[in-house]
Amino acid sequence: MVFQSHGPVSFTKTTLSYPVYAAEFDPYNRGYLVVGGGGGQGRSGVANKITLLDTSKRATLDTTAEIELSSEEDSITSLATLASKDGLITLAGINSSEADQKAGKNEHLRTFEIKYPKKKQPSDEKQDTDTATAQDGSISFVGKTSIFKPATGPKPETYQRVLRLSPTYKRDSPNRRIGAVATGLAKQSEIVVFDATRTPTTDSDIIARIPLRDNAEAADLDITELETNTFSITWATDYDVYEQTVMYNFETKKASFSPPNPRKVYTMPLRQDATKPARPKYRAIRWLGNEDVLLLSNLPGRSGAELSIVHFYPSGPAMQVKLKGLPGHVKQAVGLDVCSLDSDKAGNKQVVVAVASHDISIPVYTLDYNANTHTFGKFKRFTTLRDVHPLQMTCLRFSPFHSPVRAPAPEQDKKGNPIPAKNPVHPGPQYIKLCSTSMGNTVVVDTFALLPSQPADRLSRYVLLHPSDEVRQRTTYGILIGFAVLVFAVLLQSVYSSDPFAPSFADIIPLPASWQKTLAHPAGIADSMGRKGWEPIADAASTVSSAVPAAASSISSAVPEAASAISSAIPSAIASPGTKIADLLDMHFALPGGSSNDQKAVIVRDPGQGKSLAVHMGDKQAYMAQDEKARHWHEFNEEEKKVWKSRLVEAGHWTVEEGETILKGVVFSSWAGFVGRVAGEVIREL
Repeated sequence: MVFQSHGPVSFTKTTLSYPVYAAEFDPYNRGYLVVGGGGGQGRSGVANKITLLDTSKRATLDTTAEIELSSEEDSITSLATLASKDGLITLAGINSSEADQKAGKNEHLRTFEIKYPKKKQPSDEKQDTDTATAQDGSISFVGKTSIFKPATGPKPETYQRVLRLSPTYKRDSPNRRIGAVATGLAKQSEIVVFDATRTPTTDSDIIARIPLRDNAEAADLDITELETNTFSITWATDYDVYEQTVMYNFETKKASFSPPNPRKVYTMPLRQDATKPARPKYRAIRWLGNEDVLLLSNLPGRSGAELSIVHFYPSGPAMQVKLKGLPGHVKQAVGLDVCSLDSDKAGNKQVVVAVASHDISIPVYTLDYNANTHTFGKFKRFTTLRDVHPLQMTCLRFSPFHSPVRAPAPEQDKKGNPIPAKNPVHPGPQYIKLCSTSMGNTVVVDTFALLPSQPADRLSRYVLLHPSDEVRQRTTYGILIGFAVLVFAVLLQSVYSSDPFAPSFADIIPLPASWQKTLAHPAGIADSMGRKGWEPIADAASTVSSAVPAAASSISSAVPEAASAISSAIPSAIASPGTKIADLLDMHFALPGGSSNDQKAVIVRDPGQGKSLAVHMGDKQAYMAQDEKARHWHEFNEEEKKVWKSRLVEAGHWTVEEGETILKGVVFSSWAGFVGRVAGEVIREL
């Protein structure tokens, strides 16, 4: 059985009144996101703010609380969140005013209390409870402190570059967390580790001060919890990776360290090419477990970026076990985040990796961890989100994933047969969210649908990309690439071969008529190449995409398994829930004769039964004859258009920025009373 994902990624977007530099989700996924940023100290006229966004609706990002901060201080540069009963305790990195800094006082670590909106139940019994309104939440300032050593000298510019907290887990006992901050632009760089269970933070809460060797700044740091009250902190400078294990008793406030001082576990290797001595520089670091870290590095001269996995040993140096070069369009990376999904009984799990690229794209990968061998598999590309923001990205954050509550094991009768539960508890659809922010004031939340790795197992772990999906994709890509190579070889042969009796490609494998026409005139192709270079080859390559379904039947005699894979993979890709309407139109008009074929149209239909919208290119007249309720865009009223636009955006088929023009020729199916069934619900969310 082929396990398919529930469609690609849906997203929602909002634009705030200030550039956003930091973001953090609620650690327990209660549907809220905190973002912060601003224009800095008094020069730009843009306020410094912290905003609470409601992410529970997939169609909108609603602002539920906001606080404006002093314009005489710096903007928010980092955020971290602690869960409270009614909301969050949020820590923020904010520099004091220039005057205070010159006086040697920079209260960089701020604490805010966030209270979530409370649902207001209607007192009137006649009023439907679904119309209950939400009271606005609130953000209030709690306190500020400085835990770095006071800066001295003519330019005391120390600021809080990095802020991280240990992870949150769902368990019976309360989470006790530690935090760490790292300096930027300091005369003496340091990392300060502190008790995060008490806020606002004071000097008595400082667990350790770690001076950095050679005064190198920490580009990034991360914390993992090895066991109760035992934490491992890792950080990366430009070329080195360090680790320090901290055992901390939260009751007695006593700390011990292993080893006593931080250990350098890994150094970026020198380049083998002596003419290019510059090495890549580390940009970000994240724990993948208790023994492995993921590192993001940028190559010199904005020539690319890499992901690497480094395995830590209890003692001695670490070892790089995996290296992945990012695609060519990623000239420089600006951010990294990971989301570890739940494990099965054996400890196997999948980790989702996202990279923020300088070209405003986000490549997303998965990593499978094998607990038996204690190794990670290959980086598997899930998708690449492109043109996410109008300006440079500033932050990338995943929502944490906690394994959902499962149904108890079924009871058995006297014969040992399972007894169906009267009120079974099954987890609903599972998702993870990815927030990205930008200097263009935009906040985007992408939602990824997860699926159980073993649907028949009620305790199955969740994955984003199922192994069977990868096999299918690899088979399909391999066949397509191989087919394109064969066409390319035949074109070259037809150009340079003068033997009129040489067998043609069509003699070997039957081809569609469009292919035979293209390949039947080598002289014409050669003449065109002389004038326009390799354009005919490019044209023929585009023809491959239209001819693959027809050619698949010819391949079946030689490669039965491959043909079966291509036959099942290509239709599902064309009708995939995330197929973009614009892409189908572009592909259709790029094909020979496509622009003049008025019989073809993009068809959007609702299969019903809660399934995602299906989008494909098909014969317009034939489909409308089959479905008498199918209508064009201009035939809908404004209410119906709102419903369809909301569903198209949610499923990833269309974006508001693309405009309604491309929808005018689309055929929409209203099977199963789709519009009337969801109109009221969707419009309320809008």
